[in-house]
Amino acid sequence: MNTLTCINNRRSIRRYEDRPLIKEDLDMLLELATKAATGSGMEPWGFVVLDNKEEIDKLSEDIKANLDANLDKYPYLEQYKKWFTNPKFHVFNKANTVILVYGNKESHWYVYDCTLAAANITLAGYDMGIGSCWIGFAEAYCNTSEFKKKYNVPENFELVAPLSVGYINESLSTPKRKKPIVFNSNK
Repeated sequence: MNTLTCINNRRSIRRYEDRPLIKEDLDMLLELATKAATGSGMEPWGFVVLDNKEEIDKLSEDIKANLDANLDKYPYLEQYKKWFTNPKFHVFNKANTVILVYGNKESHWYVYDCTLAAANITLAGYDMGIGSCWIGFAEAYCNTSEFKKKYNVPENFELVAPLSVGYINESLSTPKRKKPIVFNSNK
């Protein structure tokens, strides 16, 4: 698939085949993530890969409980309360693999660099038949000191991009987007 086709057709995927990513595919996604542009050459990314279904399922439940108990801290999530209080809702779309992209705060550019690394994962994955979805609900919980300690993430690393990933098990139409807003152009 060429790059333009990939960018034009890639969608957030929420239905995956019920199998984990094979090691070679996962390794390739992480390698391609590190090919992202990086401010001042600092390469501030680090990754946590979860590929144990029971662990991911428990994490989903922990995140839902945390959101419900702390909704006052996340008023922008109030509109989703019915989702994360629904026992059938799964934060990670029942994925067998989750990739958490963390950035080293010593780099001023860590958010940008890690977002570009996550974009590489999503685009390369799509080309490989691997779908992904950025999981905003995981943001606060997976950035706690307790969570980072459990998964050996240094305290100076901040969560940038939590992604559910898996082999695509749905077909979606090409996304429709608004025309670009151009504030100024010489053309």
